[in-house]
Amino acid sequence: MFRRWAEERIYRKTMKVAVAELRRAARTSNALEKLCALEVAEQRLKDGAWLRPERVSERYRAGLREIEESRLRTLREQAGPAVERLLAAAGEGAAEREAMLEAAGQLLALLNHYLPDEPQVQQLSSRFRELGGKQPPYQPVPSLAQVYHRPPPGVR
Repeated sequence: MFRRWAEERIYRKTMKVAVAELRRAARTSNALEKLCALEVAEQRLKDGAWLRPERVSERYRAGLREIEESRLRTLREQAGPAVERLLAAAGEGAAEREAMLEAAGQLLALLNHYLPDEPQVQQLSSRFRELGGKQPPYQPVPSLAQVYHRPPPGVR
């Protein structure tokens, strides 16, 4: 009984986080912030489906597909041009060169993970390396299944 109550509470809080992150993604015009919010929201919705598979409907799946489409659209329309601007400013010798390269590296990690075969992404990556940038690896949002381990069936 306690386990069901706890899992229901975890489910509700997970859904609240997902909704809050979707709202944050809708409000921001910063490509990196939007992509991070979409990543968290998508993972929390997947966590909700893992916790309560009986509540997953076609609308739920459509919402996940919409998040994927929004992420790809943001990567193509906002992240690519943002990396170009950051690299141009870093190449001109701006005072905050390291900060610009760091932000460009974070965006490039997402671009390389989701759009690895696009020529524009490969060109931006090579230009980034020419400027001396060190690209951080892609860090996926950890899933709830990695930290919450359900008891075996039959255990209350």
